Amino acid sequence: MSLTPQQCSFFEAFGYILLPGLMTDDIGWIIEEHKKVFEKKGLVHDGSRRSQIVPFSDQSERLCTLLDHPKVLGVLKSLLGEDFNYIGGDGNYYSGDTNWHSDGFHTVGFYAKFHLYLDPLTRGTGCIRVIPGSHLGGPWRHHSERARQPNEDFGIQGCHIPCAAIETEPGDIVVFNHNILHASYGGGTARRHFCLNVSRRAKTDTEIEELHKYIRRPDGLPRYHPRSASVHSELMRRTASPARMRHLEQVIDCENQWLTKGRHSN
Repeated sequence: MSLTPQQCSFFEAFGYILLPGLMTDDIGWIIEEHKKVFEKKGLVHDGSRRSQIVPFSDQSERLCTLLDHPKVLGVLKSLLGEDFNYIGGDGNYYSGDTNWHSDGFHTVGFYAKFHLYLDPLTRGTGCIRVIPGSHLGGPWRHHSERARQPNEDFGIQGCHIPCAAIETEPGDIVVFNHNILHASYGGGTARRHFCLNVSRRAKTDTEIEELHKYIRRPDGLPRYHPRSASVHSELMRRTASPARMRHLEQVIDCENQWLTKGRHSN
């Protein structure tokens, strides 16, 4: 499955896209694997706050195969190119509201998130909300950033910021640009979710530098340290076919460069 030119243009202009029913045929086993990963890690969600596992899909051999799935690949290749990078992801039980924020703001490269929400979600029960176009730079971005402090700047609560509320059923997929401002309001205390973070393959020196910044913290430790020593799990890499490895190799190369750098500095 590939996205149409019109769908790609919508994503480029507004920073997100909803794909209803894309994974409906697979949602049963996906939900079961989500449960198994939390059980395997011994993480019991009590509803008092968000429970998170990073990386997530990498913990299940079957969830790893999402990077081999024709529908997943069709969407991601349409948006990011045949040789896109898989750069990890998290699995969650969400609890309560999530205020307006973006997942970083990249001025070079192209970073996106492929979301799977495993419960029916509406505007009033915690669906993802986005401010269309806020992934772009310029004056609009400057003003939309003020959604982070809505009471101070606009005299309203975050739930009243104008937005697109993306209501979903299990099996629907939401993909958005990392730069887009997003939030969630009114949800319950055990909303199941996980995502795949992806990026366009870095081609230029500045894009490669940006990728390094994404997968490494300023102190040089892995992005997910101490929860994980690398962006991918050993399982994700060990079970990878040559086709899947294409989406892992640039991150592996970056991590190997850091290891070489560390050895030379000792």
